[in-house]
Amino acid sequence: MIHRFSSRRQKLDKTFLETRLKGALAYDRIAGYFSSSLLEIAGETIESVKGPVRVVCNSQLDLRDVETASAAKLGLWRAWCASRPEDLVDGPGEPKARERFRRLFDLLSDGKLQVRVLPESAFGLIHGKAGVITLADGSKTSFIGSINESKSAWQVNYELLWEDSSPEAVEWVQEEFDALWNSPYAVPLTELVVRDIERIAERSVIRDTKVWIEREEQVPAEKPASAIIEAPVFRKESGLWEHQKYFIKMVFDAHMGPTGKARFVLADQVGLGKTLQLAVSALLIALTGTRPILIICPKTLRWQWQAEMADLLDMPSAVWNGRQWVDENGIQYPVYGPEGIRKCPRRVGIVSAGLITHRSEACDYLLDLNYDCVILDEAHPVSMTKLFPHPRGHINSPLLP
Repeated sequence: MIHRFSSRRQKLDKTFLETRLKGALAYDRIAGYFSSSLLEIAGETIESVKGPVRVVCNSQLDLRDVETASAAKLGLWRAWCASRPEDLVDGPGEPKARERFRRLFDLLSDGKLQVRVLPESAFGLIHGKAGVITLADGSKTSFIGSINESKSAWQVNYELLWEDSSPEAVEWVQEEFDALWNSPYAVPLTELVVRDIERIAERSVIRDTKVWIEREEQVPAEKPASAIIEAPVFRKESGLWEHQKYFIKMVFDAHMGPTGKARFVLADQVGLGKTLQLAVSALLIALTGTRPILIICPKTLRWQWQAEMADLLDMPSAVWNGRQWVDENGIQYPVYGPEGIRKCPRRVGIVSAGLITHRSEACDYLLDLNYDCVILDEAHPVSMTKLFPHPRGHINSPLLP
């Protein structure tokens, strides 16, 4: 029997989806494009299905992305991150969104909801959407329409849906689904994405814009590394190399140790990401501390430091240009006199090595501040450590590249 549905005439999620899925034994779905919104409606309807729910969709994966398991994982991760799923849990509807992500993680982790993704170049863009539902009484129905498996499609957009429960129609749609699902190019949803869904469900945002000398309260950061996962180096790039992770963990563990004081000399070869290692270490330390971070580098590298921290870590900072502070957005903060260097508008301040070695008046003001971490980039460690000795208690973790 054929039934026709239009969102102009009725609410499709109530009159069709929820009615058919209630107590259903199975659900096979060709859903179109893969993104975080693809699964947005899942937790609200799929929980009522008693059996497995299989969803096949596609993304901007390349055929080369599925030649190896590692390439497929990386490709899926990039596609997932590009959809900015964390944005779905920010805003007025945050509590409900978090609960939806939590239920979605439960569905994926226990295997009830299974997702496979096809490269767009395998069959082209999967623009056709269809599904087969095995109803509670064991009978089957099929549907074809413009509806993607998203909340906006089922509840907001103008959509058309054509249901046909005849054996011929069910067999035809099932054959199409099976061809996509069993394609050698179809890859399962990577565990990285599943775990990220769990992380987003538990995610909280801490905002702090106070300047160096005004910051007093401790920012809760039981798991400071969780903040790094949303940095562009992970969401847009390939993440950190193993040697970078090793150094960062070693620095952070030492910083959090009984003395809270440590010195490290990082002497990696050119191109191995020393700046990123130091910046991530400083970010973790900043998340667990209350005092400023000072970066001392050659004058010509100040803006490079600021750019890399902004581009790779979304890490705000300010550069002292000799007269005033300039933040990562290029905004200048007028100050009056050398003592103005104390009023850095960011937790992370970047100054030239010459400012320190020449012992300017501004340098004396810097030396009077307490720091959680000081990074000396390509400076002269011997002369610098004389200015920042441990006994003064000003520095917990100076890092010397």
